Amino acid sequence: MADDYEFTADEIEMAFDLADGRCECCDKRLSWGNSRANPGPGQWEAHHGNRSSPVILCTGEPENCHLNCGHGGDYQNPGVTPRGHR
Repeated sequence: MADDYEFTADEIEMAFDLADGRCECCDKRLSWGNSRANPGPGQWEAHHGNRSSPVILCTGEPENCHLNCGHGGDYQNPGVTPRGHR
């Protein structure tokens, strides 16, 4: 899969539903309306993680699993599929 591939809205919605609206790393409850583009409580990101389907990760503090699980604490690191630490 190309590095610049963007998931479709349908792929993201399906992944969010499969994750039951929770972060796939820490299990935090997320809000569908508060994605990366719309900040607020329960903010989240559809992360690539070297997968062909999105990984749903929270972006809010203190967990910020998109940064800490999906990039190992440094956005300069390529995205990886996180291991859940629920």
